[in-house]
Amino acid sequence: MREESKHSLEPGPAHIRDAAQRVLDHFIEQLVDCASQNDGILSASALVAQVKTFVPLDSPEYSKVFNDVWQGCYAIAESAHWAKARHSHFERIMVKCFADLLPRSNEPLSPDRHLSRRIIPVFINALQQMMGQELYSQHSDRVDALVETMRAVHGDAFSWDDVYDDAICLAVVEDVLIGVSQHFPDMAKRRNWMIDVIAGQMPSASDEAEKEWYFGDAAFHTLMNALYGPLRQRYLDVEDRTGLADRYGESEINNLSTLFAGLAADHADLTQAGRI
Repeated sequence: MREESKHSLEPGPAHIRDAAQRVLDHFIEQLVDCASQNDGILSASALVAQVKTFVPLDSPEYSKVFNDVWQGCYAIAESAHWAKARHSHFERIMVKCFADLLPRSNEPLSPDRHLSRRIIPVFINALQQMMGQELYSQHSDRVDALVETMRAVHGDAFSWDDVYDDAICLAVVEDVLIGVSQHFPDMAKRRNWMIDVIAGQMPSASDEAEKEWYFGDAAFHTLMNALYGPLRQRYLDVEDRTGLADRYGESEINNLSTLFAGLAADHADLTQAGRI
């Protein structure tokens, strides 16, 4: 196992470094295999021959590595853009939906009760992909206007708790979650997509607990239950469900119903398969 670099890198450079290390590790394995076939001896001519066979990097194996690096770098850059975007208030209220599952500042991650904070930028990226840029911007503008108004009214007494409890804020979160529910007709397919997006594009971990944690099947269901738990309670209440149907229409509520049923069935399937 190679030693960790003494110099920490940003997610993008770290992703490129890891890809380069994959290529080097493969070359080392090739040299070791060659030497093992000759009593552990690797002559200069054999080394040159191994280098020549290794140099062509247009094989399907390495093409996949390079494509993965590009996709990863693109996703990291896009996530960084959204993390620094002006419209960050909207992101904040959406993350608040599962904030209780995130470790507090300087609190170590506990895999059995936490989601890693590293999912935040890529969760936002996945959400934006499902919503589309236009709708994403519309909701961002709504939340920005709300925050600016409340800051103007309350001044130094401004509190984010007041924002989270505001009817406009609650309506935005509800609008987003019900709107996004249309993307979950096939729960297993959407689960795999979200795992690919989030697990494949999270920033690099900085400590051992973070390195051992991963976003997989169980974490997906933990996240979805946090996002949709309050809405599920409203859906199950006859009076609240009627209010939701009046506001959004039966087709949107049917999407929500499909999502809840899909989550339950998918969780049961994963449990039976021993994956969660």
